[in-house]
Amino acid sequence: MHQPAEFRAVRQRGKKLSDAYFSLSVVANQESTPRLGLAIATRTFRTAVARNRIKRLTRESFRLNQHELPPVDVMVSARDAARHAQPKELRASLEKHWKSITQRW
Repeated sequence: MHQPAEFRAVRQRGKKLSDAYFSLSVVANQESTPRLGLAIATRTFRTAVARNRIKRLTRESFRLNQHELPPVDVMVSARDAARHAQPKELRASLEKHWKSITQRW
């Protein structure tokens, strides 16, 4: 997802999934593939290095799991706890979310 209107639509109409590290909004799309949108707040991850690290980790997890996902738009936001979490914990959290999306949609 690239356009602000797409992010707004997912945030307003999407089903919410969350845990200690991430908050996701998910809505079915008209495409044939799933799409990812990242909303990583500056106040959560203050430095660009930290924001880019969490974005890379999320994109990589999505890339590895996108073939099992149904055609949905997923908007991922990081929570405060993600700032202090280990990458292994963050990957496990995202894996749980991808499995939950696969089962629900």
